Amino acid sequence: MAKVGTQTENGTPRRGEGQVVPSVLRAGRILDELASGPPRATLASLSVGLGIPRSSTLAICNSLVETGLLTRDPDGLYRLGPHTLELSRAFLGQADFHAEFQRVVPELGVLPEQTLVCAVLRERDVVYIGRRAGTSPLGVGYEIGMRLPAHCTATGLSMLSTLPESRVEELYDGAELEHLTDRSIGSLEELRERLAVVRERGYAVDDGETAPGMICIGVPVRDDSGETVGAVAVSMPKGAHSSAQLTADAADLRRLADQISRGLGAP
Repeated sequence: MAKVGTQTENGTPRRGEGQVVPSVLRAGRILDELASGPPRATLASLSVGLGIPRSSTLAICNSLVETGLLTRDPDGLYRLGPHTLELSRAFLGQADFHAEFQRVVPELGVLPEQTLVCAVLRERDVVYIGRRAGTSPLGVGYEIGMRLPAHCTATGLSMLSTLPESRVEELYDGAELEHLTDRSIGSLEELRERLAVVRERGYAVDDGETAPGMICIGVPVRDDSGETVGAVAVSMPKGAHSSAQLTADAADLRRLADQISRGLGAP
């Protein structure tokens, strides 16, 4: 397993690479130690082996146990926790998804004038991990790493529509839904109704809910297990498209999503 990249060989932060938090670096070193050495270790051995004071090691280990990144067995030994596997699966899924997006988009050559993006769902947000700028000068300025409320976006609505209704309830019950524009969904009941429409037609439409005057279409992408790993979307000025053109663009986007899904092993 690769060591934390912002340390020197003796574990001190490297200079000139931006601000770092020493306790986070220490947490990374503890995870590295358990990943590359014996699978279980005592608090004392971690403290001595990494040159970290015992009190600091205990505080960091307690925090890692709380997040699920470490597990403390009844005999007091620490080992990697189940959340490390969840993170690795998420990383591999995103990496494969992004790679397929980058490969398939130029191969199909769909919607060349419009901005295409791919995104993943993180709780009630979407995070954009890929972008292909269109030739048109008009469009939403999506940036890699940008987060937006899922209920406002076509990518988010398309992914939420594939979740069990119980999971949607869990995510949004009691939550205050953020408004990006005056057209954004404002309640859980409204969100339920919208997701039912998305499930029926197979794609989501963001009609001025992320940015005024823009319309976006989103389609989920699935992997070999049939699970949704992300979504692709196209963004365009609303006034430039008729309903017939919108339907045609949705068909092209679904073709793109299907091709990416097949590349990920989906049936």
